[in-house]
Amino acid sequence: MVRATSVPAFPTDGGWRERVNGVYATSVGARCSSITAAGTNLSSRPATSVTEAPRKGRSPLPSGRSGGSFPAAYRGALFFSDRLRDCIYALLPGNDATLAGLAEARTGAAVGAGAALHLMVEVGIGGAFTVDGRPSTGAHGAAGEYGHQPYGDRSLFCPCGARGCWDLAVDGRALARHLGAPAPADPRAYARRVLDRAPGDAAARRALAEVAAALGAGIGALVNVHDPDTVTLGGLAAPLRAAAPQRFAAAYTDGLMAFHRGQPPPVVDAVHGDDGALHGAAILALDEVTSEAALAGWSARADR
Repeated sequence: MVRATSVPAFPTDGGWRERVNGVYATSVGARCSSITAAGTNLSSRPATSVTEAPRKGRSPLPSGRSGGSFPAAYRGALFFSDRLRDCIYALLPGNDATLAGLAEARTGAAVGAGAALHLMVEVGIGGAFTVDGRPSTGAHGAAGEYGHQPYGDRSLFCPCGARGCWDLAVDGRALARHLGAPAPADPRAYARRVLDRAPGDAAARRALAEVAAALGAGIGALVNVHDPDTVTLGGLAAPLRAAAPQRFAAAYTDGLMAFHRGQPPPVVDAVHGDDGALHGAAILALDEVTSEAALAGWSARADR
């Protein structure tokens, strides 16, 4: 999956967000004199330095400025300075699927769900499991790599190093195999083309039905794992289901444990579309800025 970046930082009077070369960013900078317009290329910013924060101690603010104490979330973050705007801001890494799942739980299709599972298909499939609007990210931030569950063909090796990954059964690579075509250089674009030609192409419809069934079966397995209130679908997952809804529904139901079948969790389309990760990055940044530690920092600086 594409990596995404959330950029909360220290309490601020300005902020910006942008998407640059597939990387999502939401920034909240310290001592910024103005709000920077969205869409600026990050590589063109006159950052005077990039410094990694230590695991302990005070923040190493660039340009010779003295550091201050920072929340634990900032340990290991990258700190940038922008000389023109007199800004200092921090970059924290995040996954696009996790951020999109956060957005759906807070402001999207899973609002009100105590436990929600978000899944998105792009190149492979990833997602997030949220409880009370907060994603479970695991010990190393790598939770939600659902595409590397062994729900696929065990004869296939995944680039991740595992055998039989679900990734290989639910994206453009799977469609190409079902159509007898070479592996596509761009699985996402290939899947879009197959979806577009399906109304007049029986072979494309058959391939999509196989992929929709693989998607439904895997989601059933994950419902057994997580017991969510609802499941949301982002990226290509929604149109893949829509291409063969009966095959998807049958595979989903067949994959559920018996006690889930009476009232299975609804599977609904995400509402934020391709901007899900951006919405999630903004939410994550606001969470950090309004956290107890950040608000305490505001108060301490105001008292100086």
